Amino acid sequence: MNPIAIADDEPPPVAEKSHTDNETNEPVLLANSCSFPKPIRGIRFWTPPRQRQRWGDDDMLPHVNWGDLFFDLFYVASAYNLSYVLFNDPSTLGLLYYIGLFGPILLEWFTRTFFDARFSWSDDPYHTSFEIVHLCMLALSVVHIRPVSSMSDPSQPDMFSYSLGVSVLALLNICRSVEIIIKVDGQDAARVGEKKFVLGFAVQGVFYLSACIHAGWAYYTGISSEDLYYENDREIKSLQSITNVCTKILNMNSESQTRHLAEEVQQNHIPIILCLCGWVSNWIVLVIRVYFFEADGGEHKKYNVPMNIGEFVFILASLFGELVMLLLGESILSILIVSPANSADYYVTFYASIISIVLLEYCHYRYQPHKASEHAFRRSKTSGVYYYGIMMVYCISLVALGTSYKMFLYAYTYEEAVEEVKENLDMRHLIMRSLAGEANGSNYSSEERMTRVATMFCISIASVWICLEAMWITHQGLEKYLSFLRWKWGLLTIIIRYGLIAVMATISQYTVSPEEVVLIGFACIDVKVVTIVIAEYLWTRDHDALNNENNEEYSC
Repeated sequence: MNPIAIADDEPPPVAEKSHTDNETNEPVLLANSCSFPKPIRGIRFWTPPRQRQRWGDDDMLPHVNWGDLFFDLFYVASAYNLSYVLFNDPSTLGLLYYIGLFGPILLEWFTRTFFDARFSWSDDPYHTSFEIVHLCMLALSVVHIRPVSSMSDPSQPDMFSYSLGVSVLALLNICRSVEIIIKVDGQDAARVGEKKFVLGFAVQGVFYLSACIHAGWAYYTGISSEDLYYENDREIKSLQSITNVCTKILNMNSESQTRHLAEEVQQNHIPIILCLCGWVSNWIVLVIRVYFFEADGGEHKKYNVPMNIGEFVFILASLFGELVMLLLGESILSILIVSPANSADYYVTFYASIISIVLLEYCHYRYQPHKASEHAFRRSKTSGVYYYGIMMVYCISLVALGTSYKMFLYAYTYEEAVEEVKENLDMRHLIMRSLAGEANGSNYSSEERMTRVATMFCISIASVWICLEAMWITHQGLEKYLSFLRWKWGLLTIIIRYGLIAVMATISQYTVSPEEVVLIGFACIDVKVVTIVIAEYLWTRDHDALNNENNEEYSC
């Protein structure tokens, strides 16, 4: 990801520009630029990738094609499987695995998106095969996202398979960058800029590969944790000691959960910690590079190529919006496949959850800029870096929020069945109607589980709103944010916004009843939407009254 590659000194031109083939003088179909395939006039095993545009060129307005939509479907499945990591273990340990598993997959989406915004390649056999391998490795990682009990068990293959998938994805990203460096149809800045990406991919790949080797060695050798501890090898002893310390720190569970874990196989958390460090390191490398090694004053254009955004941020903002809709759509999917309970409380919670997710989608778009020149990626390199990090946290929070809604509904339908299945295995089909995974008996009492779910719901929705406020600042700038505060209605609006965040973050301290927590959240979301609409109307009205010559709208 390279946010500084699209930061320009002037707003981009808005006219479309088409690319033509030098030999036939006909429009060239670039990958990811149209939904219709190009007629086959010849077969070439490999063609060099092309730089989409140069600094100062008109932005192209490519359409979302079938390949983009197909790629996004993998993230519906990943969000669904990730939700069951928290569903089965709503604890600190479950949160670690949820973030550690989500990060590498989410980072791959951003890597693919930002590459497509800078370069394109043809549908030749080489790149088609490359894409197939890429999707297969992504599928390998997604299908092995399982509950904590499986991912942390060295005797299970899930952690090894997942880390193998993300390791190969990092290797493929390096290969793609090397291809750009060696031969790209574009400027020298494309080759120079892509070398910086190789460093980030290599750093995260080292962490992923270490996790893969560690998990694979434990799985295929079949050496138990006790055997590891009593090995004579000093390094193995030290490694196992780290595992035991991590287990003690992360298992901040109830007394009953602690007893349950003691009866099971020793857990190994080193691979997931390495995966977490891997995707975080990529962002850290980016921050260090932008702050200390990128030139200011437009000099960065000599070492980076621009990303295609379009007049209304057609590429990046639209794809980001698609990602958000996919994650919210997973929440809707999870809610709709829950078998309904014959109770009024269930339907109150059900409809309040559906409407809340719809309103959250509306809130997301009201916080987005109206023009490309107002987008964080256009403003400056630092705002682009911040926006990138915020989007990662935002996506993680959205899936956690959707999981909370699902768990509230399961409280009505399946809590009693979960207790009964421990006595009657023939009732297993009553436990869960799902697309992935299977329901394990909860290690928490009903009251303790609802407390954890309510806390997760409150923290996740508060995190979503904080991220939206931070996005607004990255898009509009701190100066404009402060000017909004000096506006006569601005301070009241900000007080309401942050007051709602404070209320939602603390609701679980007063009630954990599913219908009460969801209804309070629904009411807070309603207030937020009304505040956004009224504030934007008043801001636009007052701004236009003072600046009739420059009729310009701003989102609030």
